[in-house]
Amino acid sequence: MGYIITDPVGLIIAVLNVTTIALLIYVLLQAVADRRSKLLRVLDRLFSPVSSLLRRVLPESRIDLAPVVAAILLQMIAFFIKRRY
Repeated sequence: MGYIITDPVGLIIAVLNVTTIALLIYVLLQAVADRRSKLLRVLDRLFSPVSSLLRRVLPESRIDLAPVVAAILLQMIAFFIKRRY
């Protein structure tokens, strides 16, 4: 189900969706890419502030769940915005 960018709400939904996709790419790159990857470094700089906040709340595990939780939260926000408007 698409959302057309014709108003500010559509733009907000689009930004949330693009950010979610970037977070999921970040998770995949953390698992498989070399640490010297430019894309991984850029995404790490973008998402490390949010991830560090979530890591304080989440229990420690071998897998970094903070970006996944952030992506879920973004999609929940998008869902509620779509439902409201």
